[in-house]
This record gives sequence, structure tokens and C-alpha cells, in this order.
Amino acid sequence: MEGGRMKLTNSIVYKFSAQLTVILVILFAVLLLSNVYSLEVVRNQSMNHSRNTLAIYVENIRNDLNLYAKDLTEVFENNVDTAADLAGAGESVRYFKSVQLMNALKSKMSSAESSDGMFIKLPGDDRPLAFFGNRIRGSGKLSLQDYLSKHDFKPDPDGKIDEWTDFEIGGTFYLFKYITYSNITFGTFVSADTLLSVVNREGDAASQFVLSDKDGIILAATGAAFGEGTSALEDLSRRYDRSYLLISEPIAEFGQITDMVAKQSIFSGLKLIQWIIISLGVLSVVIVPLVLRFLARDILRPVLELVKAAKEVEKGGWEFQIPPGRYSMEFTRLFHSFHSMVHEIKDLKIHTYEERIERSRAELKYLQMQIRPHFFLNAISTISSLTYQNKNEEIRRWIGHLSEHLRYLFRGGLVLVPVHEEMKHVENYIRMQEIRYPDRIFYMTDIDSEAGQAVIPQLLIQTFAENAFKHAMVYGETLSLFIRVSMDRAEDEPCVRIVVEDTGPGFPATWLSEDGFPPEESNENNGRVGIANIRRTLQLLYKRDGLLELSNAEPSGARVEIRVPIRTEAETTTRQEG
Repeated sequence: MEGGRMKLTNSIVYKFSAQLTVILVILFAVLLLSNVYSLEVVRNQSMNHSRNTLAIYVENIRNDLNLYAKDLTEVFENNVDTAADLAGAGESVRYFKSVQLMNALKSKMSSAESSDGMFIKLPGDDRPLAFFGNRIRGSGKLSLQDYLSKHDFKPDPDGKIDEWTDFEIGGTFYLFKYITYSNITFGTFVSADTLLSVVNREGDAASQFVLSDKDGIILAATGAAFGEGTSALEDLSRRYDRSYLLISEPIAEFGQITDMVAKQSIFSGLKLIQWIIISLGVLSVVIVPLVLRFLARDILRPVLELVKAAKEVEKGGWEFQIPPGRYSMEFTRLFHSFHSMVHEIKDLKIHTYEERIERSRAELKYLQMQIRPHFFLNAISTISSLTYQNKNEEIRRWIGHLSEHLRYLFRGGLVLVPVHEEMKHVENYIRMQEIRYPDRIFYMTDIDSEAGQAVIPQLLIQTFAENAFKHAMVYGETLSLFIRVSMDRAEDEPCVRIVVEDTGPGFPATWLSEDGFPPEESNENNGRVGIANIRRTLQLLYKRDGLLELSNAEPSGARVEIRVPIRTEAETTTRQEG
């Protein structure tokens, strides 16, 4: 179960689906947050606009109330003495004084900006002097006259002369302001509906306004802001909280004004955005399966074809064909690249097989070079000749050197040996030749201690030393042989430099004209087989040319120069096996 789950989580479709889901979730979150933010911005802007509007209305209402209070103050100051004289005057005087007071009230109520009414109530007078504005209808006048007759207007014990007092008279709320002096009351009043008249004229159709007193009792409202049973602002807020925004501004004189803004009118412009979000959600539900289907067709299927082809190649099937069908440009290129890669691997493998076969041939030639019949025939002839001369000591030495020589030869093909071991074998071979050619051989070696530890192919120096005795040895003359081994660099890589020189006639001109390499199609008798095998061995082991150079020394003699890259025996063995 866990393995299946891990395969699922490693699937391209799963990863792409997960990433697509994350992107969609982020997109929806951004859309949702932007929508919420937009709603909040619109709400705040609407509330700020409403507060600014209410501030204007509050200022208008307060100006009206201040104007009414100013008229009341002027009437009081100009007529308080007349009203005081009227209280104790006779019938005729009372009549003229009453007419005078009524004219004073009428003069203040003559303008359109006056209150709804003014009154003067004398002590013991059941019918106060009152003058009503045009906004008060007949039934309203009777209700107000009756209320003014019965109500006792006492001075405010707290001395709050700037405040207005609200009274409900005949189902309508009125705001009263009065001045009581020596039981004489001068007053003015205005209905709450009159104060809202300016709002009715200038207010927004999407808003409704409510006037309430300091206790939250609703005094007046525009339109149908509240229904039956709604008499307090708290009830109004509770009833219309979901459909309206309630913004209130205080009016110091009596209470506050509230703007009820319909939420539908505020957020109507955002419905389009909400529908867009819903549409995007539905569209994404449809698009995601389509995207996954396209993913499976355009990505997953080509990937599976590549995996299948890779498995076939792994099993040895080299005949890869581009699968039929329409693929994207990238996968088409990938298929062609894979096709080319398979052919290159096939060619490389064939080349590797051929190289291994060639290496095997070189090893066989190397072994053939080691076991040469003429060498053993010469060895037997030399021993036979020594027996006729009764040189028993030389025979024993020769046989000892020969046994060392054979032991070194039979170590194996293409073996890497340290330079000092190869030189020990070469010196052993030279001592054998000294027994065969007494007093006719002079040799000298110069080996760096560091170079002596480097590894080289077996018989590398021996081959050229043997060629010197075979081709440079002249009857009656002394053969000189010089061997130098030192450290050097070739192509920025450390190497061992080996130089073998003799005093013979040198290499034929035909050898040197072929870039210093004799042809491989040679036989053993002319001495070219050893040199050709050495050249090919160096190419196989070190993967480069130019490591062997043949030339003639001055004034005479052959000169061989070899550069062997410094590598450990393990490195070279690994290269051979690869």
C-alpha cells in the first residue's frame, strides 16, 4: 500500500494536479479576499458618505432650532412686561394686551423659516395665546391647543436652556423650547416631521432617515423606515440589521439622526464581481479535468513511450523507432535525440567490442613476441658452443640468466611493471649477451629514482634493447648501448621519458619516412613486429598517439624515445577492462 502511494505521489499527473490545485486555491483565495476587501471598501465609503451627509443635515437642523430659539428669545424680551401687566389687568386692558401679544407672535411666525408655532401661557389662563404656522392642519391645531391648555410648563431644574423637550401630541412628536418667568411661559415648538422636511427634499432615494431623542425613542422617519410596533431605535436596528446599514450622528439639542442605507443599493455594483467569481469556480471545475486529460495525452503518454523504449534498449533491443502519433515539438525533438543516442550507444558498443578484440590480438602478438623460436635456438646454440670450449662457469651463468629471463617473460601478456624491474630484466639480458659476445658490449644506464617507481608495459625497454643486439651488432666491433629514464611532461600531464640509443647503423630511411613508425604488415625477421606491437600497445593503454618516436642519432646509431603517461597499475587495468 505504501509503495503504491509513493508511486502515486511520484507521478507527473499527481504532481501537476497538486500544483494546479494549489494555484487554483490561491487564485480563489485572492478572488475571495479581493471581494471581501471590495465589500469592506464600498461599505466604508458608503458610511463615510452617509456621515458627511448627516453632518450637513445636523447642521441644517441645528440652524433651524437656533433660529426658532432666537425668535423665542426676542418675543420674550420684548413682551415679558406686557405679559406681566396682562396678568392683573382689567377686561378691556386684557383684550388690547392680548391683541398686542398675538401680533408679536404673528410677526415672528410670518416668515417661511419660522417654527410650527409659538405660544404665551399666563397663570390661571386656561386658553393660552398661540399662533400656528401653515404646516399645522386643523386637527393638529386642536390637539396642540388642548395640550397647551392642560400642560404645565415648569422651568428645567438642571438649567439646560439650550435643549429642546419632545412631547407626543395627537400621534405626532413635537420639540418644545420654552422660557418660564413668574409663572408666565413663552414657548415655541416644531414637529419632528418638519425638521426632516429638508431630508425629504434632498435625501437619497436609497436612504431613509430617522430622528430619535436621547432615549432612543423614534420621533420621525422618512418613507416607511419602520413598521408597526417599532418605536425605539434599538428595535429598528434589530429588525433591519441584515438589510440596512444604520449610521447615526448626534444632535446636541434633543437626540440624534440616523441614516438607514439599504445594503442592496450599496453592493449592487459588486454583484458582477461575485458572479464572475462563481463563474470562475464553475469554469475551473470543468477546466481541471480537461487539463489533466491534455496532460495525460501530451506529456504522460510520450514519457511512457520513452520509458518503454529505454527498457527495450536495456534488454538489448537497439532497433528503436519513433512511435506513431502527433506529439509536441519538445517531445518530437526528444524522440529524435533518443533515437540518435541509441544509435550512438550501439556504435560505441560495437567499437568497444572491436577494441577488445584488437586488444586480444595485440596480447596474442605480444605473447608470440615473447616466445620466439629463434631466441631459444640461439640460446641452445650458445650453450652448445660453450660446452665445446669447456666454459663450464659461463654455461652456469648463462643458464642462471636464462632462467631469470624466462621467469620474467612468463608473467603474462600486457602486464604493467615498475621501471626498475624492467631495467633489471634488461640488464639480465645484456649480461647474457656479454657471455655470448665477450668484450664487445658497452652499456650505460641513467635512471631517476622517482621514474624508477613508475609503471610501464612489460618488455617495453627490453624490445628495443633486443633489437639493438639484433640489428646493430657488427662482427669485430663494440656495440654501445645507452638507456636513460627520467621524469617529463607531455600535454600538461606527467610522464616517464625513456630514451634508448645504440651505435649501430641506425633505422632504415623507409622507416623514418613513415612518421617514425614501421608498417604493421611485417614479419619477425626484419625486426618490425616488436616495434609495431609496442606502438599499438601504447595506443590501446593510453588512448593517444605520438608516444613512440624513432630517429637516428649523430653521428650514427638508432634512437628510440618513448613517453609513458604516469598512471598506477590499477588505473590502467580499469581502462583496459572498460
